[in-house]
Amino acid sequence: MQLGSHVNSESTKNIGFSWRDVIANMRKQKWEIYEPSLSKMNDPAWKLLYDESPTGIKLDESDEKTLVLTLSHADTVRINAEPGSNASKGSQYFWLSKDCYDFFPPLTIRNRRGTKATYSCIIKLNYVDLDGTTDDCRVTFEAENNLDFRLGTGKLRHTRIAKTGDLATIMRIKESQYELRIFKKDSKQYDDLKKYAIHHIGHQGKRYGYISNEEFQDIIRN
Repeated sequence: MQLGSHVNSESTKNIGFSWRDVIANMRKQKWEIYEPSLSKMNDPAWKLLYDESPTGIKLDESDEKTLVLTLSHADTVRINAEPGSNASKGSQYFWLSKDCYDFFPPLTIRNRRGTKATYSCIIKLNYVDLDGTTDDCRVTFEAENNLDFRLGTGKLRHTRIAKTGDLATIMRIKESQYELRIFKKDSKQYDDLKKYAIHHIGHQGKRYGYISNEEFQDIIRN
């Protein structure tokens, strides 16, 4: 239950109430004021202030996971295409599931071109198989198209490093830092990793799944 009332100046005058007196009396009170010393920066009082110094966001243990993805023709056609050919045209990306919201940072970048809305973020991607090449890559959610995620992997174009049916793993190591690895069908870890790709994307056999970073690292070390 809520109750509101309006008190005009005539009413307050009749009951002897004055806002000026209230404020004046507040100012006369002896406030206990504590001034922390700059020579004691570990003083608890300084912890009450907003710290504007940049710090990294530590991942929650539940976010320390790796995405296991089977690669389709659409993922790999530009990887294997000849430079300058029709097959090499267009953006090189991996087609991901719509179940990727909590795997990537917030999608805060709204597209300026086109009529259908997309939302993106930029991540730092380490291409482990390309001698640790690191690049800023865009993750895009097709909000008004097919509701899928796409991860730009431009550094893989023309490298012939992956074919249809191979596996890609994307390990989240920090809030916006990831490591990409390719596992071929005949690799030692392929079968151990593929069993984690249990969810389907579309209707052409493409699959994905998640594994903890700890389990993933145990597999690739063996």
